[in-house]
Amino acid sequence: MVLKEERVGIEKKFYEVCAPLCTELGYEVYDLEYIKGSFVLRIFILNPETGTALIEDCSKVDKAMTPIVEQADWMPNELVLEVSSPGMFRHLNTVDHFQMSLDKEILVATKKRLTLENYPGLPKKLQGERKIVGKLLLASEVGITIESLDYKIELNYEDIKKANLEPALDLQE
Repeated sequence: MVLKEERVGIEKKFYEVCAPLCTELGYEVYDLEYIKGSFVLRIFILNPETGTALIEDCSKVDKAMTPIVEQADWMPNELVLEVSSPGMFRHLNTVDHFQMSLDKEILVATKKRLTLENYPGLPKKLQGERKIVGKLLLASEVGITIESLDYKIELNYEDIKKANLEPALDLQE
């Protein structure tokens, strides 16, 4: 994991059950989140060929997961299962997520403001900003490079608060 903590406890167990099932059905688990207070398990899937998931895909995974959810004695009785596509504005939490998004517009929220001290030649419009929209040029094991206002910004994952696709900007081009 890059921007999210490693899965532990029940979320890890859910992932260990969901991932092989999705693979068997021809999908990938893009992300998974378990909301303890409301007992909601959200599984975000995608078809590796299309990079998204249709309603039929989500339904297929839901139907395959339901008997497992109902029979596993370690799962909460109140569990609500939601299977979904990661969406147009999908979160980027792992190196794989970033690598799948190369050459696309993304929005990155940084933990610290951008300054001339850290980024010599930084355009005035980006100085002091914590949110950057730009084209993702590189995604490595340690960080990313994005281009915004014709300026390349290198960020380590530890400096990123959150990131997601910004497809609306891709459509304007």
